[in-house]
Amino acid sequence: MSMTMSRQASSRAAKIDDGGADDTILELRDLRTYFFLERGVVKAVDGVNVAVGRRKTLGVVGESGCGKSVTFRSVMRLIQSPPGKIVDGEILLHRKDGDTVDIVKLDPRSRQLRDIRGAEIAMIFQEPMTSLNPLHPVGRQISESVLLHQSMSRRAALERAEEMLNRVHIADPDRRIGEYPHQLSGGMRQRVMIALALSCNPSILIADEPTTALDVTVQAQILDLMRELQSEFDSAIVLITHNLGVVSQMADHVAVMYMGRVVEYAPVYEIFHNPKHPYTIGLLNSVPVLGRKEDNRLVPITGMVPSPMDEIRGCAFAERCPDAMEICWEQSPEFKEHEPGHSAACWLHD
Repeated sequence: MSMTMSRQASSRAAKIDDGGADDTILELRDLRTYFFLERGVVKAVDGVNVAVGRRKTLGVVGESGCGKSVTFRSVMRLIQSPPGKIVDGEILLHRKDGDTVDIVKLDPRSRQLRDIRGAEIAMIFQEPMTSLNPLHPVGRQISESVLLHQSMSRRAALERAEEMLNRVHIADPDRRIGEYPHQLSGGMRQRVMIALALSCNPSILIADEPTTALDVTVQAQILDLMRELQSEFDSAIVLITHNLGVVSQMADHVAVMYMGRVVEYAPVYEIFHNPKHPYTIGLLNSVPVLGRKEDNRLVPITGMVPSPMDEIRGCAFAERCPDAMEICWEQSPEFKEHEPGHSAACWLHD
């Protein structure tokens, strides 16, 4: 078997189940999203397998450029084509009525996909100022989303917008619905994005770095708000972040990504107290901890992330791994379960 085929086989073995089919709302199976550039092919997502449970929170962590955001922009079919393209895999949405739809097979411009976006899967983007339209009041932007997915009058949609601003704890919602994004603070804009995302009661909320660039007090308020609304709306949450502190507070399960792949998946407690992959251990060791002893200092992960255009033989983390063995340079490890519910792709456990 060629090395490329071996890597593909190990990726396909990485089937993650989050509590059984009845409890799973979203499945990514061997998802591959590539960007075809003049200087080469960027394999941004290269065989991701992950499941999201109903009413659960999945934390997706990793360094910048590891493929976290591209993975879930692929779920929303928001990959610009060209140069981006989903070249393989399935994105299975398990609806409440028992129906299952493969989002990969839908036309990006189809009415069916537009109905899924917002109504069933909604996304909070990293920077609200680039996501909210600066030319329209925030109330109108929320009401337009409601009108797109629900049958109601324009007046009723505007009332729904005001209700949602109130639910995300924005003071004077009757006044704020007429204000423009630039008139709001960063924390309030993020609340507006959450109100917009939840205005149609989606089953899945994808939050891409929802607390970036916010001070710690506002971060805590936003996280509390997301937990509160998740309970109220029975939504599943995918939390994309590099902040392990946020993950520890919010997530039920964690998927650790490196070079476009999931290298470890486990319940949140296991990730923090029994990590299996050297990359996960490196991430945990590089997090500042209050009260850390002087002899237990931060340990940075050495080296640089390889180029996603490189054809890597063996484990992609081998060059930076303090425990790398000869086989790590020669053959990609299979992603498999080492303990119940705890999977990793690492030769150290074979």
